[in-house]
Amino acid sequence: MSSQIKPINKLDVHKICSGQVVLNLATAVKELIENSLDAGATSVGIKLKEFGKDLVEVTDNGSGVHPDNFEGLALKHHTSKIKDFADLTSVETFGFRGEALSSLCALSDVTVTTRHSSQECGTKLVFDHTGNIKLKVPVAKQVGTAVTLSNLFSSLPVRHKEFHRNLKKDFGKMIQVVTGYCLVATQVKLSCINQTKSMNNVLLSTHGSNTVLENISCIYGSKQANSLLVLKKVIPVDEENDIPNIFELDGYISSCDHNGGRSSKDRQFYFINSRPCEPLKVIKTVNEVYHQYNQNQYPFVYLNITIARAEVDINVTPDKRQIFLSNENYLVSIIKVSNSYLLFNYYNL
Repeated sequence: MSSQIKPINKLDVHKICSGQVVLNLATAVKELIENSLDAGATSVGIKLKEFGKDLVEVTDNGSGVHPDNFEGLALKHHTSKIKDFADLTSVETFGFRGEALSSLCALSDVTVTTRHSSQECGTKLVFDHTGNIKLKVPVAKQVGTAVTLSNLFSSLPVRHKEFHRNLKKDFGKMIQVVTGYCLVATQVKLSCINQTKSMNNVLLSTHGSNTVLENISCIYGSKQANSLLVLKKVIPVDEENDIPNIFELDGYISSCDHNGGRSSKDRQFYFINSRPCEPLKVIKTVNEVYHQYNQNQYPFVYLNITIARAEVDINVTPDKRQIFLSNENYLVSIIKVSNSYLLFNYYNL
């Protein structure tokens, strides 16, 4: 082999990078849900066939894609969300990198059927693996967009084999991720259906409720919703005047009653500015405080942290689940004191 440094073929680069953006079934569905919510959808339907092995489809009633944007819709780093790097400090949308549809095209067969609110009929777009349109035909369609993925990970043989081998496990992770959006997205009807040869199974469904607590009730039942304690922010006494009021908390947590919690962390959901994420220090703190009052269980947690955009960096990993925070230690101390105050008062009632 020659030791000469040469550029990698562009198609291979695209395939390599796409495999790092869309890691699994959960990531693929997450990206499509976020596109729907960014489009202003009030109804989002997720349909899978055979747990995602045969097909994944996300349909919404959002604004649709304007014909002027068809050509760039699935091209790498093409986006309407930001114009330059400075925009990252104020981005309000879930997506902004212009990687999602492009990566999905590299890893699967993608069809987009859409109708913009300014158009009289819809358009069906079939994309090749480079994100270019190979078929465009007019179709009857309500305003909104439907994105269909088939043969997911077919261009990565090893991952394709692993996907099929671990199908039920990947499907379970996907349901957990979708549940997070079901809880935080108020005034949006979200549903998830799995079709098999024998039945259609409705896995998740919300009704466009106005509050998170109503969404919790839709997903987990009124018994779970009624057993939760409301988490309110408490400022540590020794830090009251040190740092300005840059955090707000909106949350619910299980009571510390015997059997008030769970045997695992399967019902814990964390958000920064309504964006699902995994703030590891926060998660550790919440569970450590709870274990002071209930050693044998984990709490149900819904925690949405509101923070100024300039104080958080969400552009850390492709799936945007890991984040960097300014004054993270201060936030952790607020959450620790707030949880301790809530559970201590409840425990001593």
